[in-house]
Amino acid sequence: MKYGDLIQFDPIESVVQLRDADKSSAAQQLVSTYAISEEMAERLTLLVFPQMQFEQPVDNKGLLVVGNYGTGKSHLMSVVSSLAADASLVTALSHSGVAESAKQIAGRFKVIRTEIGATTMSLRDILVAELEENLDKLGVDYIFPEVSTITSHKRAFENMMEQFGQVYPEHGLLLVVDELLDYLRTRKDQELILDLNFLREVGEVCKDLRFRFMAGVQEAIFDSPRFAFVADSIRRVKDRFEQILIARNDVKFVVAERLLKKNAEQQVKIREYLIPFAKYYDDLNERMDEFVRLFPVHPDYIDTFERVTVVES
Repeated sequence: MKYGDLIQFDPIESVVQLRDADKSSAAQQLVSTYAISEEMAERLTLLVFPQMQFEQPVDNKGLLVVGNYGTGKSHLMSVVSSLAADASLVTALSHSGVAESAKQIAGRFKVIRTEIGATTMSLRDILVAELEENLDKLGVDYIFPEVSTITSHKRAFENMMEQFGQVYPEHGLLLVVDELLDYLRTRKDQELILDLNFLREVGEVCKDLRFRFMAGVQEAIFDSPRFAFVADSIRRVKDRFEQILIARNDVKFVVAERLLKKNAEQQVKIREYLIPFAKYYDDLNERMDEFVRLFPVHPDYIDTFERVTVVES
């Protein structure tokens, strides 16, 4: 018996780049291939979409997608931003409940995606440059004031969205940023405080404007000991952001449904193969369904993988 007889192998992209979703064909593929666990469906329908929509007044905040390397963080942000940009992609979702909930944001946004690489620029300068460049492409003429001439960026964002609204009166503006944590780790003490203060302002303007912000980080920065020395700044940022955690169960679901998908007949064969070993392993019987769905990967391998933080892939 060969692995090919037991598993429906489907080629996948080993690495998803956030900006791939700028292409409509890639966006369609990213949405249709995203495996949504029930836990993730709940986060999307109860947290992400309600926070992004702007028809019903709520305490809208910025969004941080938290997941280790290889957990599908960029894929999730690509899916959400693609739905926000193109209403037709809702039908490509694999989960009917998520598809129904996604209608409240579908096609309602103009989307700007960016990834932060190796740079010494401040977070403010990076995001302002991306906004100005992409707004110009969208036909919106707006230049942020020099940082040395203002005491707060809230008025600048208000003016930006006023200009945006004149061109796109029915749309919101979504800015999606990947690799934010890697960037923040490189910042010196005073630089980091200024970056966090700007990040807080970005989260705050989401409340009153049709501007939304989503960023991907490898760990929950609000609880990270790496940033303990700026605890006060972190706490103020936390008040204006919601976190979407990609948990190990989400990863296991994706592995089972995308990498190691099996039909009912294949699952029966694997179960028959594993049953003789149950007497040698304490939890094999109790977790048989999980072992079958993830075969030939041991379920605990994914738990261990979640704790690995020193490698990228």
